[in-house]
Amino acid sequence: MPHADPSKSILFVDEEQYVRKALKRSFRSMRDQWDMRFAGSPEEALESMAQGGVDVLITEMVFTDGQSGPDFLFAVRDRHPDTVRIILSGYVDRDITLQTVDLAHQFLAKPCEDDDLKRTISKAFLMRDLLAHQPLKQLAARIDSLPSLPTLYAELVEALKSEDSSVQQIGDIISKDPGLTTKILKMVNSSFFGLLQRVSNPAKAVSLLGLDLVQTIVLASGTFEKFNKLKLKGVSIERMWDHAMATALLAKTIAQEACLDRADVDTAFMAGLLHDIGKLLIAANMPDEYRSVTDHMSANGCSMASSENQMIGTTHAAIGAYLLGLWGLPDPIIEAVALHHDPGSASAKRIGASAIAHIADAFANAGCHLGDSGDLRKDLDGLDWAFIEQLGLMDKIPNWQILCSRKVGNTPV
Repeated sequence: MPHADPSKSILFVDEEQYVRKALKRSFRSMRDQWDMRFAGSPEEALESMAQGGVDVLITEMVFTDGQSGPDFLFAVRDRHPDTVRIILSGYVDRDITLQTVDLAHQFLAKPCEDDDLKRTISKAFLMRDLLAHQPLKQLAARIDSLPSLPTLYAELVEALKSEDSSVQQIGDIISKDPGLTTKILKMVNSSFFGLLQRVSNPAKAVSLLGLDLVQTIVLASGTFEKFNKLKLKGVSIERMWDHAMATALLAKTIAQEACLDRADVDTAFMAGLLHDIGKLLIAANMPDEYRSVTDHMSANGCSMASSENQMIGTTHAAIGAYLLGLWGLPDPIIEAVALHHDPGSASAKRIGASAIAHIADAFANAGCHLGDSGDLRKDLDGLDWAFIEQLGLMDKIPNWQILCSRKVGNTPV
């Protein structure tokens, strides 16, 4: 019988023996692909992990004899920061659930379909396959702990699952974070929405933006906030956020002008908002390397992606895609983040999220100079012009440039 791949190890932790037996039956067909272990308690699980690393942890949160699910996840995060932590629990206490979700990369509720669980694990391994690139593997190993989902995002997702939740209730959740409320109101009142009156109520903003976009804003804002105390010369978290928001809004404008459907417009917005999230991880966990990248950019006049490849062997785009993959975000967003500097490598050669995020990023980088007349190829040197020509967009770029330049000055940046 073929041996399991030792590089793809999973540890299932559940106190109930019948659950462990059911998981063994359900995953019997995967025995030749995944190295699967099972534990009945946090203590047993930690002993198993001490003997050999685990790529993916699937754990319940309810244990008897005073064993704490959150304490267990704290220990795993501290001792094994590179392990993907997935909660599979039927525990419904709201406060504890939100507390534990903040320690995990993903949360699955029991009962969970076998196929859904397998897809989640497969996707986690797919993200880890990105680490086959040795410099990226070395970089990820030096990150103390990949951030988990922000608590407010988890609370918002939990509320959206309820059929009883109203826009007002969602607005109330947003209102718990004054900084986030300010960001959302600034965006909805920007020229991109062309409203005749100012919006000052979070619930009204939620109804205008749509729940999917609000979720993404909450996710991005919470992640940026985690690094708000980052002290590194030349690094401004607020400036990073402003660029992310400008890119998102420009991506939305371009997607609408390209006559994409509502779902694709939203995906483009989300990709624009999250495209540089990998920069935060590098700056926070490898400040010396981050500084060497920016110094190399200044000295040689090259792009950040080019400097990253030369100085650390990988890019913030790859790191960002890896993180979003662990969080279980949709594949089109992950691909767009991974390829926003290399859209020609996208799986589909069409005007989609990857292409739009790339164009919007170049427009946002031009800032107030976007409307300057002159040589487009020189002014927008960050664009992959060969890819633009391949998609037949050469005649679109000047029109999109003019449209977006009218809005850049009024973006919430």
